[in-house]
Amino acid sequence: MLLLGTLHVSGCGDDGEDTTSGGTTGGQQTTSSSSSGGTPGSSSSSGGDPGATSASAGGGDGGSNPAGTGGADPAGGGGSDPAGGTGGTGGAGTGGSGDGGEAPESGLPPGPGAGNVPKPGGAAGGFKVIDWAGFAGAVTYSFDDSNQTQIQNYDAMNALGVPFTFYVWTGKSEANNAVWQKAQMDGHEIGNHTSSHAMDDPGGSATDSAQQWIKQKFGITAYTMAAPYGANGYTSIAQSRFLINRGVSNALIGPNDNSNAFQLPTYIPPTNASKAQMDSEVASARSGKKWRTFCIHGFTGGNDSAYQPIPFQAWVDHVKAVKAYGDVWIGTMETIGAYWRGQKAITDGTNTKNGNDTTYNWTLPQNFPPGKYVRVTVTGGTLKQNGTALKWHPQGYYEVALDAKSVTLSP
Repeated sequence: MLLLGTLHVSGCGDDGEDTTSGGTTGGQQTTSSSSSGGTPGSSSSSGGDPGATSASAGGGDGGSNPAGTGGADPAGGGGSDPAGGTGGTGGAGTGGSGDGGEAPESGLPPGPGAGNVPKPGGAAGGFKVIDWAGFAGAVTYSFDDSNQTQIQNYDAMNALGVPFTFYVWTGKSEANNAVWQKAQMDGHEIGNHTSSHAMDDPGGSATDSAQQWIKQKFGITAYTMAAPYGANGYTSIAQSRFLINRGVSNALIGPNDNSNAFQLPTYIPPTNASKAQMDSEVASARSGKKWRTFCIHGFTGGNDSAYQPIPFQAWVDHVKAVKAYGDVWIGTMETIGAYWRGQKAITDGTNTKNGNDTTYNWTLPQNFPPGKYVRVTVTGGTLKQNGTALKWHPQGYYEVALDAKSVTLSP
């Protein structure tokens, strides 16, 4: 979350990023504790990221509750904790009514649409994970270096009503600012940006000390990190500790594609980026049905030497425009990253037949946060997990708990 830069160049670095143009390629508030008692509101560090917010908010400013429309369901349990810390808390996700049992709500943001899709009544079959939880595309805004312009603008950022990911450079004095505790409680993700912000981390000691600091400071486990400068040396460190490591190369991320989860692409806006430049990045993700991540270090007008600062009002107007689409999923790195990797796990899984029943089985990646779900559709039949029929949501999907590692479809 915070990365200052020893050469006045913070976190992401420029590693192949085109900063001359907008380019078109490429948290969660908690209302109940998870089974491991994580602190409310932690997105990345907690087991779930209830902060995922749907763009169906209609483009208004929203409230100051970025997690109100989604989050990980702590009742799901399971998952692997990369640092032995507490799991996160879940948000008050909203769900549709429908047939089926009383399975826990997923905490994912309500899907777009009228909410009048009938339950499939055909032959049992057609099991498929829905891309991006039913949204046209997805976007994550991540912030590095705990720069002062992030701190001074935090209240206005939070008032946008959508969750962000803050990568904290824990060895920097600004990491001790009370704003980050507030951000965690407000439903934003707190991620690992190491304690040293160095180009390399032999043995992972600076990464591990940051992880321990986050656990002690917030009572949570960070499930994602951002390598300082996007340095390649952090790739192997992240693979044994995290769900996601954000890199610095600019690309879009597609469902089931070959994007490297431990050098995840990101867009770094150029200095003084305009609203139009940022809009074009999300527009390309929406039209391509993909995920765009942003790496932002700070805003113009400050004295924190943020790398490639951008005008705050231009960014605010951009986020409002993305919300106004109504069909773009705005969520944290952990929340959307878990959905992306969970979908891949199911796609790469196996299925077994037992009479007329088909059971779909999958293995979750290492360091996968607990309490995560994906949305699926079928042509007909009854879906069950642990013997309980899943509820049909009239936005057009069932919600499947990834921790169960299987789901059965019966006629």
